[in-house]
Amino acid sequence: MDSQAFLKRLKDNPRPIIVDMWAPWCGPCKRVKPILEELALEFSGRVDLWQINADENRELMHRLGVSGIPTLIVYRGGKEALRQVGARPAGELRNLFESVAVGDMPGRLEPSTSARFLRVGAGIAIAALGWANQSSWLPTALGGILIFSAVYDRCPIWRALTSQFKKLIRQA
Repeated sequence: MDSQAFLKRLKDNPRPIIVDMWAPWCGPCKRVKPILEELALEFSGRVDLWQINADENRELMHRLGVSGIPTLIVYRGGKEALRQVGARPAGELRNLFESVAVGDMPGRLEPSTSARFLRVGAGIAIAALGWANQSSWLPTALGGILIFSAVYDRCPIWRALTSQFKKLIRQA
């Protein structure tokens, strides 16, 4: 499908759409394909699933800014609402379809537990290198930022500050 046909079809579609960019050689794509197809049948008439082979649609892949597969892009009203890169477990995919079907668009997905531990571990290692070096504050600061990136979405202070900031922006 070329970019123009995709955009026209996207604009004309009344239902929310989940676009699955995949490739036949991609192992994670093969793993989630049957799950996505089962969910598409279950949510038929409420959510449309468009499976697009990235190898056969390179121009569209570049136009959509897809750099890794599998990539799921959720469109509502012709506009991108959410993007997920990488394979997800069946439960997360079901939650995605349910959220899209009822119009409750999920926000940015939380990092997995293993990703959180990896970020914290890497952050501690980088911060320790910076602290041990004593001549450079940059690695220490970068380590702290990496650690914070693993837990910020669970921090009540951060949530309070960002919600207040969003209110200020809406009022302006």
